[in-house]
This record gives sequence, structure tokens and C-alpha cells, in this order.
Amino acid sequence: MTAIRCVASMKSMYPVAWKPKYFLFYAVLHVCCSLDSVLGGMCWGSMGKNGLCKDLLAEHVSKEKCCELGGSSVSTSWSPTDLDSGALFFWRVLGDGVPCTRCKGSCTGVECGAGKMCVMRSGSPKCICSPNCKRHDGLRLKGPVCGTDGVSYKSHCRLKKRSCRTRDQSLVVAYHGLCQNSCDKVTCPGGKYCLQDQNLMPHCVKCATYCPPGMSPSKLVCGSDGRTYQSACHLREASCRVGKAIPIAYKGRCKKTATCATVSCKGGQKCLVESKTRRPRCVTCNLPCPEPETLQEVCGSDDKTYRSWCHMFLDACATGLVIETKSAGKCRRVEVETEIFNGNWNHVNASHAIADGI
Repeated sequence: MTAIRCVASMKSMYPVAWKPKYFLFYAVLHVCCSLDSVLGGMCWGSMGKNGLCKDLLAEHVSKEKCCELGGSSVSTSWSPTDLDSGALFFWRVLGDGVPCTRCKGSCTGVECGAGKMCVMRSGSPKCICSPNCKRHDGLRLKGPVCGTDGVSYKSHCRLKKRSCRTRDQSLVVAYHGLCQNSCDKVTCPGGKYCLQDQNLMPHCVKCATYCPPGMSPSKLVCGSDGRTYQSACHLREASCRVGKAIPIAYKGRCKKTATCATVSCKGGQKCLVESKTRRPRCVTCNLPCPEPETLQEVCGSDDKTYRSWCHMFLDACATGLVIETKSAGKCRRVEVETEIFNGNWNHVNASHAIADGI
């Protein structure tokens, strides 16, 4: 077959993907056109929206073998012509893909998997998300829910559809109602407890930790709340039940007279001082902060806005003073519009009192 006949052949076989501007294709023609016979065909794992394939499953196979490999999958496709590595690279990387046809021409025998169903679209079978919204899984069917991704959904069914479309199996209902900024209005399902993270965002968790009683005095720890716990395990259990993390201040029994000079922090830790109580607290300061796209601003107890809890923590390590999350998001402006006049309170347009760093 001559190069001219080969070009004409390729253009007729791939009319959708052919574009004159892809002149680099001529570089691989001599290899492609040296094949005098078709070795079998190419099997593809899926077909794109443009009707072309790029996800190669197997080479040199017949349509029957390809469709057998795909089983009940609706996505398996086949193309009749084998391509060498150069031509394959061209169509998959430089081109839009290789023209192919689906193995399945109807929904008969198609298995889409849990939460999906097969429907005919434009003459071809397609698996779409169709979760069983009648199945309550122990949860209320009606009303808004808050997902584990921190997003509010109009219903449990909407969340199930989102989980299916994004293929995120970890996306489930965190609790009923719209997503909240604290545990105050959160009612957790299934015996779970509401626990606020370092950003003060609520999460429903199970307090399933069993802590053995009568532990050794060497296991005692002092919590940041000034209470002594039998062990770190007992402290975590208490944190879960009160709904807020209780950091370990230092090992041993709590002492009212404790200072950074009298407590012993383990290797790699630094002793910080709490601003109000002047209590010491051992912390690990060499934390890697997350990437910019995952940052969540917080307002610190020093009334400064930080890019994330991590950045606030590093600032605390630099200053030697404990800084805790005051609220999620940026710090709010505080306005004072009152002054005392002739012994009475009068509302006036007084100057705004704005906290430093807000």
C-alpha cells in the first residue's frame, strides 16, 4: 500500500478524529502502512463523549474476545484496526482518540453496579446514577442533611446522587439538617457524639474507645482544661463526650504551680504558655501546613485572622503563647455605638472600636 493510499484509508476509517493540522502523523505512516493485514483489533475500556476511545484495554483481539473481556460492562468498546505504538500515540495524545464501537447495543445483560441503572441514550446503553432513595439506612428520608464533605443537601437522596456522580464512597450523611458552624444545633444519629475539630467545625463521631481502669500512675496526663486523666485514652474519651478536643498539656498529674520551667516536654516539643491561665502546655511545633487550595481561614483567640489553623499554630510556637481557634472564618469587626452622656446611655454615632488584627 502506498503512502497516498494509506492516508486516504486512514482518513476514511477515522473521519471524526482526522485533522489536517496533525501533519506529524505522516512520520508514522511508513510503519503503519507496512502492515499488510489486520492482526485483530483493539479493545478499549471506555468511550468518550466524542465517540472516540483512548483507554486501551487490550491489543490484537477480535470483537468477540474484547466483549468477553469487558463482561457486563456497558463501557467496553472495540475498533477493527490494530495500530502500532507510533500511530497509537498519535491518536491518543495528539489526536482526539480512536473511533470505536460499543460492545453492548442494548441494556440487555448490562450490570451497572450498586446505585446505577442502564438506560438507552442516543441509541447506546449508558449507566446513570439512580440510588435507592427509599432505603433509609436508619436515617430520616425527608429534610436537608449535612454531608461529610461539609456541604448541605436538600435531601438524603440528593447526597446519594452526588456520591454516585463523583464516585466518592466516603460521602455519607454526617447529620440531619443544614451544616452548622458548631455543635450547638447538631443532633447526631446512631449514638454518635458531636465533636468540633481544630477549626471548630462539627463532626458526628462514635466514642467507642474502651479505656482499661486502674492504670499505672506513670500513665497520668494533665489536660489543657486543668484536669488530671488516668491516661491519654481517658482524655480522648472525655474529649469525645464533651464535644471539643482537649489537648494534653503535659505528662503527670496537674499542678497549680506548674510552669514551663517545671514541666518536662518530650523530645521535639516546645512549652507554650496559655494567655489567661498562664498554664504551661507542651506542643509539637514542626507541623507541615497544607497546600493553599485546602486552607480554611480561622479567627484566633488573639483576634487575628489566620490562613489556616496550622498557620495560627505556627504563630503560637513563634510567640511562645497558646493561640486557640475563636471562630471559623475571618475575625469579625466589633462596633461600639454608645457613650455615657449626663449619666444616661445614649446611642450615638461614636467612633468604631476595631480590635487589632481584624
